[in-house]
Amino acid sequence: MTAFLSQTLFPTLLNMSLTAGIVILCVIAARLALKRAPKVFSYALWAVVLFRLLCPVSLPSGISLLGALDAPARQASPVVSTVTYVQPQRQPEAIQPQTEQVPVEPQTPASDSLAPVVPEQQATSTVDWAAVAAWVWLAGVLGMAGYSIFALLRLRRRLVGSLRLRDNIYLADHISTPFVLGLVRPRIYLPSTLTQGEMGYIIRHERYHIRHGDHVVKVLAFAGLCLHWFNPLVWAAFILAGKDMEMRCDEAVVRQLGERVKADYSASLLALATGRLTIAGTPLAFGEGDPKGRIRNLLRWKRPRVWLSMVAGVACVAVIAACASNPAGQNTGGSGQYQSVEDFAQQTLDSVKEVTYYKFSNGTATTEEATAQVTSTKLAWLDKQGELEGLAPEGTLEAWTFNYLVQIDAPAEDIALVGGMYEEDGWFDLEGQGGHNIVALRYPDGSYNVLYDQPVNDNLDFYGYHNSYEEAIYDWYVAEKGLDLPPYVEEWSVLDLGPSGEENINIPVHRYDGDGWYLYIPVVAWKQTSADPVHSVWVSEYDTGSAITVDYTKTNLADYLAGDTRGMTPAGDSGRVFEAQGDGWNYRYYYVEGAEGCWRITIQWQDGGTDGQPLTITAVAAPKVLALMAESFTPDSRITPAQTSASLLSGVTCGETPLTLTLLPEGGQAGEALKDCWNTDNGEGYYSGLADLTWRKYSTPAQEAPKGDGVTLAGPGWTLTAYAGLSAAAYDDGSGVIWLNPDSVEEREVYRILRGWYDEVEFQALGGNYDQQDQIVIPNTGQDYLAAAKAHCTALEERHLQASSGSSFCWTYVQCIVSPAEDDIPAFEDLPDNVYPFYLTTIFVPENEDALNHSMAGNTGEYTGNDPSVPKGAYEYGRCGFITLETDGWHGNLVGTGW
Repeated sequence: MTAFLSQTLFPTLLNMSLTAGIVILCVIAARLALKRAPKVFSYALWAVVLFRLLCPVSLPSGISLLGALDAPARQASPVVSTVTYVQPQRQPEAIQPQTEQVPVEPQTPASDSLAPVVPEQQATSTVDWAAVAAWVWLAGVLGMAGYSIFALLRLRRRLVGSLRLRDNIYLADHISTPFVLGLVRPRIYLPSTLTQGEMGYIIRHERYHIRHGDHVVKVLAFAGLCLHWFNPLVWAAFILAGKDMEMRCDEAVVRQLGERVKADYSASLLALATGRLTIAGTPLAFGEGDPKGRIRNLLRWKRPRVWLSMVAGVACVAVIAACASNPAGQNTGGSGQYQSVEDFAQQTLDSVKEVTYYKFSNGTATTEEATAQVTSTKLAWLDKQGELEGLAPEGTLEAWTFNYLVQIDAPAEDIALVGGMYEEDGWFDLEGQGGHNIVALRYPDGSYNVLYDQPVNDNLDFYGYHNSYEEAIYDWYVAEKGLDLPPYVEEWSVLDLGPSGEENINIPVHRYDGDGWYLYIPVVAWKQTSADPVHSVWVSEYDTGSAITVDYTKTNLADYLAGDTRGMTPAGDSGRVFEAQGDGWNYRYYYVEGAEGCWRITIQWQDGGTDGQPLTITAVAAPKVLALMAESFTPDSRITPAQTSASLLSGVTCGETPLTLTLLPEGGQAGEALKDCWNTDNGEGYYSGLADLTWRKYSTPAQEAPKGDGVTLAGPGWTLTAYAGLSAAAYDDGSGVIWLNPDSVEEREVYRILRGWYDEVEFQALGGNYDQQDQIVIPNTGQDYLAAAKAHCTALEERHLQASSGSSFCWTYVQCIVSPAEDDIPAFEDLPDNVYPFYLTTIFVPENEDALNHSMAGNTGEYTGNDPSVPKGAYEYGRCGFITLETDGWHGNLVGTGW
């Protein structure tokens, strides 16, 4: 509640109040200019003030006065039901709060580090003044509303015993001024002391109020006053608008009766007006006020000339239009609590003063807890996982993960690290939850509010079965706000599935988006075999033959039913579900009407037993699960399908069509184009990894430059380029570049595939693979076999030095040490005399983490030798091999880590 008040509601209302204040000043100025015009025009001007006080949205216009004044305004964006993905961005430990805001894309991280926070340097105040201000505001709103209700109840007691005169007109003894009371059925109350002549003027006046809805306007105006009670300009507007309302009624009465009644009207009607009821805070019972000003206005009133009314009307419309609209093209939004996500992280670090930890006892972790003061904090990581546009009307939703480490005033040997806790160079993670999942709302001005902050744990609480963080924050936001939108992930509870009818299962399902429709498919045991826009098929991965098919036809539903359901049996009374059986198979058909055609959803399952089959595919379960899948089919014009790789990477036959891979080093010249893309063990696997992806289109601003190295895959008539710093990929089929983001939870998935593919093709071209050793021939110069073996191994292993920077095969240092193998190994007894076994120790320094991972084997480890020439950070591994002397020289063969 406090977070919503201080971070969302109160900032929004402050923004509205500031905007309304500017509009009030403009209306007051226009009111002075229209001083001689009929009061109906000056009263109409206050409508735009009421609109600004109560409505948080407005329409853009090129004539907006706020644009000229650079005033704040808020404009909502429409809610959509599909995700627009934008690439994740890695924020390393070395970061600082951002100072510039890019409207759509995330900021490039700065190079200065977020320094550890020492409590002595932190502010001592921990009061959340934003929350205090929000609660004070709410107390004021409730106080004014409560007093108004109290005053209304007190007034009703004074009206006990009132006498109905006629229609909705009543006489009362204990009131001194006439007024209107009520909202739906307003009544006019008159003092019983009025003479018959005075009543005529007053009744006309009050009926004019009712006829023009002034009793409703007064309530809305008082509601605006309650919400903006802290703004003195709103109080001024409330008073001035009330005066204009009364003067407009006075002028209307005089205009109807003629100028001859001005003196009598002023003497009889306005002499009774005290204004006490309005000041008493009872908007449902408002009376007459400011008698002196109204008398002066009546006495100088003359029937207005037509041209003056026309000019005043045009000026009034112009002022209302200019003040009611926002500047055209302005993407408006309120300021958030944090200047950046880094600012949130810094404030989180600032707030950590004390921690709880488990203690060691006799070298064993116990359940005894102890507290310690935090002496310093530092950021462990802050990663942006993705962002989602178009769902939150205030701005863009972003997914982040972050974690921090602490130093505490307790001996390290007393701290028991349990669960996921860990220690790193004297810094401790004492939460042990794997960091935090964050959902942040980024406003158009670049500021942030944090909407969700929970420990990651195993990440399933937040992430679950979603395909991406964008889907996760979409579902969280839809559930949090109660939006009527289909989530991406649901869980079905299917009952009575066992043979005895007593078992049940929970089935997680994921939304599949078609072209103007969606349905839910279980996340396990089902595989899509066709994604054609008019023919989509999913089959059971248990090979039971169970399947669901979605077919679309442009034929209208009535005609299609007439021709398609012959020989079928109706199921139920809807007239749109039919069944058929044959040869041990069961079929059910669901027909759904579309705007221009219709869909047929077909489910099929086979009769059979349950022995040895998982519960979800038994003869009992299959029809129930399939029926739920079919019944989840929903036409929705807002849904757009994800684009498949098959439609993008057109014209490719896996393993056959010539493709080209090109490396694009960051800030350098493009590398050599590699054309033999299929000449590697994993070439078809890399292509299949791309082909399995689905994509979402999004726009990237012109100022957003690609980050890191890039790799381009070129096919027949198209190119696909991915960069190390982006999850999105640039696709160009000759008609222009579009940016696409894959539906994948893996960061930089497209770059990972293309770079891995490029590295393997390049290393194959360098001849660095073990199956290419026969290309190396060491000339026989009379050297012994160990020297020849070392030369062979060095020639092979140094191919890693030729790999491109960033390659998973790239080393920066290599040294080969060869030693003789033992003579007593039985496998060597039958070796020819020209074949010699040997051991190889390769010492190497991998350029990057991928290169290290690729070089890991059963005996790979950190270098433990004493050679001073070996650089820091070196690793070593052992291999076995043979060197053979033939007529053309020495031929080597490394066979692995054992004989």
